[in-house]
Amino acid sequence: MEGSGNNTKSNLSLTGRGALALTGVKKVRSTEPAQVVAILDNCQIIISGANLSVQNVNIPSGILELTGQVNSIKYSGAGSARKFQFKNMFK
Repeated sequence: MEGSGNNTKSNLSLTGRGALALTGVKKVRSTEPAQVVAILDNCQIIISGANLSVQNVNIPSGILELTGQVNSIKYSGAGSARKFQFKNMFK
C-alpha cells in the first residue's frame, strides 16, 4: 500500500495478521501491547491489536516492523481517508 505523502511514500506489508512492516516512518509516537502509533510524512498511522511488539525501528531509514495480532490499521490526519478493520474479516 502506498501512502499519499508529499515527500515520502510509505509502504505497508501485513503477513497473516501477525507481522507488519511499514516504511516511510518519520517518528514512533507510542508503543503499547494494544496499540502502536507512528508518524508518516503527512499523517499518522494507528495500529491496534493484541501483544504488539516492535521488532525493528530505524527512523533514518523510515522502517518500523512489529509482530503480534493486528486487528485494525487506521490512518489519521491530512490526506488520510483509509481505515482497515480486520476484526470482522477474520475469525
